[in-house]
Amino acid sequence: MIRSLAVIAFVLLAPLAHAQTGLERELSLTLSPEYPAPGDTVQLSIETFALDLNRSVVVWYVNDTEIARGVGIAESSIQVGAAGTETTVKVVAEDEAGILGSASATIRPSQVDLLWEAAAYAPPFYKGRTLPGSDSPIRAQALARFRTTNGTLVPESNIIYTWYRNGSVATSGRGKSAVTLPGPGLFGSDTIRVTLASVDGSFTGAASTRITSTDPFAMLYENHPLFGILFHRSLEAGANTLETEQKVTAIPYFSNILTPLDPSLNYEWEVNGERIEPDPREPQTLTIAAGGYQGPVDIALSIMSSRDIAMRAAGNWRLTFGSGDSLLSGLNPFGGN
Repeated sequence: MIRSLAVIAFVLLAPLAHAQTGLERELSLTLSPEYPAPGDTVQLSIETFALDLNRSVVVWYVNDTEIARGVGIAESSIQVGAAGTETTVKVVAEDEAGILGSASATIRPSQVDLLWEAAAYAPPFYKGRTLPGSDSPIRAQALARFRTTNGTLVPESNIIYTWYRNGSVATSGRGKSAVTLPGPGLFGSDTIRVTLASVDGSFTGAASTRITSTDPFAMLYENHPLFGILFHRSLEAGANTLETEQKVTAIPYFSNILTPLDPSLNYEWEVNGERIEPDPREPQTLTIAAGGYQGPVDIALSIMSSRDIAMRAAGNWRLTFGSGDSLLSGLNPFGGN
């Protein structure tokens, strides 16, 4: 499931204006926000080249009830109702020569959530949203709540989704509520936007989000002889252990891989400044015996990819044997930090 969330928007509306008969002219009616959410206050404004609005009597109606009247009142505001309710707005203007202008709109507030995550690696039990490292695709999904007056929701199959990436159409289709798009480049950011319209045109909506690339990074975890990798706690920059041998495993967060054993990854380990060749079978894991070192052991790691030259994850840790409180291993490793 895609986690987290992103953006709420709202729906709209019937034709903006309808020219009537005789001397009536068309007004342009604008709503802000264009897609109100339930309970939003909507600013209304009109424009026209056919009338001098500054000298015209303007009357505003909401659900056939007059809410404002006066000379030059080209703006007004209303509060829309709950999801599934309809609010009809009409405005009529008459200038000194008796020329009329009018416009109307029907507002149907609704909600759209735009969710996304990167197709990037995170370890088991990771609770957050995966962020886009270099060259990581983005999986996005739009959840529309187009609620009709009888309380039912418009199904996805009756909604047309149009997806944009940085202002350009990426894909479009009926029922296309989920897409996979290229992610932002190194040090870059992308804007993803989706517009929605019910097939019958009764509902429309939009949502957008800005996604910034993230530098991949490495975390180190104890690899317990009985319980395996203890993903519930990562090693801090400094850690103590009472063990005589310590096994640790590195996890490259948000890399464009499926597993830390991806053959494109190159693990470069150093212990106290000395290069350590990784185990070909488990290059992400390092075993350190206390007897070979005096004092603290400084661990440095750099992870690079042969498939993506921009990808690099690195970290530094200090491990101290036989002193301080035991933060690693112990009889009950799940009872510690």
